[in-house]
Amino acid sequence: MAVAKYIAFAAFIILAGTGIAVGYTGASLLTSYVAYLSPWMPAWLWVAVGMILMLGVGITATSTVGAIATLAPKPRAFKICLSLLLLMVVTEIVATTIVYQKQHALSQALGDFMGESMERTQADYGEKESDTQLWDEIQMEMNCCGTISYKDWFTTTFGNGTDVPDSCCLMVEPGCGKDIANVVDPEDEVITEGCFPTVLHAIGLDYHTLSRGVWLPVCAMHVALMVLLIATSMFLQESYTAGNLRIYSVSAVLPATTHKYQALDNTF
Repeated sequence: MAVAKYIAFAAFIILAGTGIAVGYTGASLLTSYVAYLSPWMPAWLWVAVGMILMLGVGITATSTVGAIATLAPKPRAFKICLSLLLLMVVTEIVATTIVYQKQHALSQALGDFMGESMERTQADYGEKESDTQLWDEIQMEMNCCGTISYKDWFTTTFGNGTDVPDSCCLMVEPGCGKDIANVVDPEDEVITEGCFPTVLHAIGLDYHTLSRGVWLPVCAMHVALMVLLIATSMFLQESYTAGNLRIYSVSAVLPATTHKYQALDNTF
């Protein structure tokens, strides 16, 4: 039965490691897109990323406690940790299946929300400091200009029919975005590709990389580890029960100290 105990301990430790991987996935999405592009992100995406982070923390913490309870041994704590992990893994698998089936609809919903948000904030460029800073930062870091193309700026109040922000320029310097509408070869002066397709393409690449390289392998490991834990828990339960029976049997045959003292008292 000692072998089953150490197998369960190892399974819990591996689960704790995979929980860190789940948390890493959520943190990557949060820092790379959700928080970084927060004015353009829908509320449901914040909720989804938050749930991924909570799932990662929950799996790591519960698995750590389960590993300790296995060696202690604490049968009740072991059962609670196993039940919680089973619930989290089932939730993870169900959510993954739903997202996989609805991925095209979710992608469309994200694109629609982002497009509207980008057009709205673009119209406020130069008037709201937060929107101005956001656009300048995104355009310079992601090498894009405007929502769909650089020409989108011409229809804004800032663009005045001819201009784009200086952050669109290939060589950023004050005034470099002036009168771009009249330039014969604008691609030699500014970035012409819009930020909407650029950002969506980057999100799509990261989604496929994280899902295939991290999320799906982790889900498969969770299923295998849970099957292993459930199998070993049966052997451990027998071990705990046998141990309790041995303790009970030993205590039943031990001589009662009260009888000894009573016998001494009778001699006086």
